[in-house]
Amino acid sequence: MSIISFRRLDFSCLTHQYIYYSCITGKKIVQNPDTDHGFKFELTDKESSYNFSCETKTEREKWVDAISCISYGPFGGGMFGSSIEVTVKREKLHGGRNVPKIISQCIGYLDNSFRLKENGIFRLPGNEKTVKQLKMEFQEGMEPNLEAKGDTHTIGSLLKLYLRSLPDSVIPSSLYEDFVAIILTYELNQQEGLNELRYLINRIPCSAYNCIRRLCEFLFKVQTYSDSNRMDLNNLAIVFSPTILKNNSGNLDLEMRDIQKLKKVTEMMILNHETLFPADKEEEDQEDLDLENIDPDELKNLFTVKMIKYQVQSREILTKDKEIAALRAQLAQSQQTVEQQERTIIEQQNKLDHLGGCVQRLEAQESCSPARASLPSSPLPPPRSSNTVLTGANKNVELLTSPQLRRRTQPVAKDRPAVKPRPGTICGP
Repeated sequence: MSIISFRRLDFSCLTHQYIYYSCITGKKIVQNPDTDHGFKFELTDKESSYNFSCETKTEREKWVDAISCISYGPFGGGMFGSSIEVTVKREKLHGGRNVPKIISQCIGYLDNSFRLKENGIFRLPGNEKTVKQLKMEFQEGMEPNLEAKGDTHTIGSLLKLYLRSLPDSVIPSSLYEDFVAIILTYELNQQEGLNELRYLINRIPCSAYNCIRRLCEFLFKVQTYSDSNRMDLNNLAIVFSPTILKNNSGNLDLEMRDIQKLKKVTEMMILNHETLFPADKEEEDQEDLDLENIDPDELKNLFTVKMIKYQVQSREILTKDKEIAALRAQLAQSQQTVEQQERTIIEQQNKLDHLGGCVQRLEAQESCSPARASLPSSPLPPPRSSNTVLTGANKNVELLTSPQLRRRTQPVAKDRPAVKPRPGTICGP
């Protein structure tokens, strides 16, 4: 018996220099009880046995999943921790289909009108011990009896556990930014957003495409029973969006920023699953070529046809990428224009508010001024004509508009005798 301690080692090194496939394949994994000396498990068969010691429980689970992928993979198991593409290829060697059997069996168990009405389906947890037992049976390539061992919440928890154990999200994380950017297009034009989403979905690998198609078809059926199970479209998107599409950069700020966009993309795929996923995608059959006996001209023609086909497909993809880039540039420019107009409107509104405040302050000052308040409110005197007789301090005076007025208003010199007025005229004092 060998004792191997993996302290401070990354479990991804499993397939490199530390343990070889020949030491793992076909061996059974047994988890030992937890002790103060570490978290241990055993890898054993009839001929040899290896004991593993880890520092934490989470580290042990990672090691067990990684070893299980190698140990049980050739026998149709090892799906926990393996990619969907690898799992589908392994299961097809044993009569599997386009979707991992754990997904098809869990959905087949839950796709029942009685179970779909269960309150809190996919929200309430199942029996943890039963979930672990069913996981190990699937992992070892067995065919567990879900009807006898499971219930609605336990099978729902098992399905979520499998999706979380994938090394990457169902939709490859390399398409994360493209899927998140769809929301801006969808908000401006829903049809254009759906067309762009359909184009991106066609770029997903076949096995992942078929997996998402089966999930969205089933989740759409679940939300039709939301009056009973309390799991509407919004709640389902909250539960499944982190596993359907996620960012593997480890940037928590980025994940929190895009959480609403990811939920919206998931809702779009569930609601429009019939148009976005019309049918299963089949992988192209790889032709087995006998390179030793094949005619060189035939081989040349075959490669020429394949090359032309790939060039056409690449050209179409590049054209679509350019169209999407141009559309995004237009949307960004439109958004900048709208923001500039909003800033202009806000500035004009602030100016109007400032002028209104000034007018109100002036009116308040005028109403409160004591000089204005003491002035009598009497009507204006009537206009005066050229021949109006005004009442002076002592007697009436007639206004003279003739040249005599100028002569009579001039001061009289003391050394010159005063001129006597003509009869019939009135002189002022």
